[in-house]
Amino acid sequence: MNPPEFLDLQVVDSHVHFDDTKYAAVMLKVIEGARFHRINLASLISRQKVNSNPESLYFKAKHPKRTYAFGALDYSPLFLGERWGSLDLAAQADTLMKTGFDGVKMVEGKPTSRKMVPLYLDGEAYEEFFSKADSSGFPILLHVADPEEFWDVAKVPMWAKKHGWFYGNGSYPEKEQLYMEIDNVLEEHPGMKVIFPHFYFLSADLERAARLLNRYPNVYLDLTPGIEMYYNFSRDTEKSREFFLRYQDRILFGTDITSDLTLSQALARAWIVRKFLETDESFHLPAHADELLEGPVEAPLRGLGLPSDVLGKIYARNFEKIAGKEPARISLDLAVAECERLGATVEKIGTEERLKSALEIARRLREIG
Repeated sequence: MNPPEFLDLQVVDSHVHFDDTKYAAVMLKVIEGARFHRINLASLISRQKVNSNPESLYFKAKHPKRTYAFGALDYSPLFLGERWGSLDLAAQADTLMKTGFDGVKMVEGKPTSRKMVPLYLDGEAYEEFFSKADSSGFPILLHVADPEEFWDVAKVPMWAKKHGWFYGNGSYPEKEQLYMEIDNVLEEHPGMKVIFPHFYFLSADLERAARLLNRYPNVYLDLTPGIEMYYNFSRDTEKSREFFLRYQDRILFGTDITSDLTLSQALARAWIVRKFLETDESFHLPAHADELLEGPVEAPLRGLGLPSDVLGKIYARNFEKIAGKEPARISLDLAVAECERLGATVEKIGTEERLKSALEIARRLREIG
């Protein structure tokens, strides 16, 4: 698992999660070890700490030339018992832009998040927000659904059940319900730039993925594992390679590296995706890959061996086309104010002490300024 075996190309990891400033030193080692040119920090919503925007702002402020950041929305009014009308998500998007975020990260289409934030994606609560994204060009990284086997008790992996990702008990929306909502949104807002992570969970149905990309020219797919994606691609590499060549302008590199991974686990994610894209070899997952990459032990993956000009688009240029060739500059004054606001909100929620990081991050940002 030696990064120098791969091509010397600029790589932007478009999908990284950073929710603990103690992980900053490890993240820098990941960037160096995986030979990433830049990373994009994708913030997540949280019932306990609202979101991980403060952590993203901190890392971006410390490493501005190497860091894009997609901020999450704030649903704390719902958590505090208010109605959705108090959210003003369009105004939140405007604040994210002015603060220096490069886009919005939404996990609100994942079934577990839908339970936390019970709002239809094509409903009135999001209408002005999506209109704002459409008119402004502010991109959205939008997680919708999950692998289809997560709804099937006979097929759902044990690690998914352990994380609460089994949806076949009737209390979660069906996968097609979530897709229908997004179809409605895309029809209403065709100019909106949307990245669907994990290949929109359509790796087993490339015909449907092609119809999606043909119909909506501002939709992109990223390659963050979901390891099932790579087994699906490997079943027919000729067909998969043809898809990647045809839609080379619409596919983004990503790993889904998180703050709770070890350095070796994080580098394993980068290695798997690059090995698959750059070589046509058969290979097994590294022994130290994290548990969310658990797949059939006996089944190898087989790479696509894509040309370097195609890899250059997937690795960096496609993301830069969406989010800009350079990361947006942070307004430190606005970043401090936002962290202080989130810190006060977390106090109202009554979060346990270890998650109250926003106010400390505000203090560190003031020191940077």
